[in-house]
Amino acid sequence: MKYHMGYLFLDIETYVSPDDDTSGLNPFRPASKVLSIAYNYYDGFKVKESEIRKPTILKEWEDGEKKILTKLWDFLRVKLENDEHLKFLGFNILKFDMTYLFGRMQVLKIADKNEMYEVLYRRPHYIDLGQISQVITKNRFKEFLNVSQKTTNRFFDLPIKKGTGKDVSKFYDKKEYDKILDYMNEEFCFELLYQKLRRHVFAKKVNEINEDSSN
Repeated sequence: MKYHMGYLFLDIETYVSPDDDTSGLNPFRPASKVLSIAYNYYDGFKVKESEIRKPTILKEWEDGEKKILTKLWDFLRVKLENDEHLKFLGFNILKFDMTYLFGRMQVLKIADKNEMYEVLYRRPHYIDLGQISQVITKNRFKEFLNVSQKTTNRFFDLPIKKGTGKDVSKFYDKKEYDKILDYMNEEFCFELLYQKLRRHVFAKKVNEINEDSSN
């Protein structure tokens, strides 16, 4: 029997209404909506750079919001049944992506709320790259700072996405869906970011140990 310790990298884009800026952050506003969901699943103890690929993207403009949320829900539920060590990773995934998904799934009644809580929060393990990225700042109050993905990518010499989530909503309103896909593919470099953050944290720890030894 194979022992699973998989990784799920996840990112969503939400709709920012011209009449309600909060709709992109608050899943319970009248105009709130998940526009797209990008994810990659790796079934293994480590994510190898040679295995990194473009993400699967679920599109609201093709299937509707309820259907893409149901597809993601079914995928997560099945994976967690087979992998009790499954890790969810993303940039600010805890503060934004999962809270928004949880809210929209409640609104659209994708499943029972208790089951959704189990699958989305209690059972998976989380690695929030946004929180770990605080290690790159030299500010002594770094534990209170939110480091942006653009800043983190620049630090590690990774591609920096152009535009913002508001631009995605403008593309959506104009039916420029290819531009949304380009934006999402450009933003989705979480596998490499995770690897670089791990190496950075390990190197810092080694340096601290060496400094302590020399004192």
